[in-house]
Amino acid sequence: MGDDVNPEDPRPDGHYYVDRNAEWYYVDDDLAGTVALGPATDGEPGDDWMLTLSAVMPDGDPDAAERVAVRLTPWALHELYIEARNLSPDARQAGHSAECGLCGEQVPLDRAWPDNRKRPCHPDCYADAFGAPPWYDGQ
Repeated sequence: MGDDVNPEDPRPDGHYYVDRNAEWYYVDDDLAGTVALGPATDGEPGDDWMLTLSAVMPDGDPDAAERVAVRLTPWALHELYIEARNLSPDARQAGHSAECGLCGEQVPLDRAWPDNRKRPCHPDCYADAFGAPPWYDGQ
């Protein structure tokens, strides 16, 4: 889809028949960093989790992006996990590989770290260029 997305119509005619009557949102590359999955509150046992993101608005102003929050019960979180686990990067909707911002080779996005310019890169490339975090084991 990419650059031809119309924020006023993120579900173009003839595409995405599943949930065609649902409210549709679009998260562009600038707002991709707003996607978060985590505990709804302060991580108390039994808390539900939240999936949050900021979606592009028709005027394209990132400051006017609409914040979307979805509360996930433990079972819903499990279902999300089941849908995404063991999928190859190419089988995922947005799980492609990209050019490493440091070495230029392809890196699967599910294994990539952002470099200093927020481009995907291999963990080893990041460690070589910027130093490894203490928890990184190089594997």
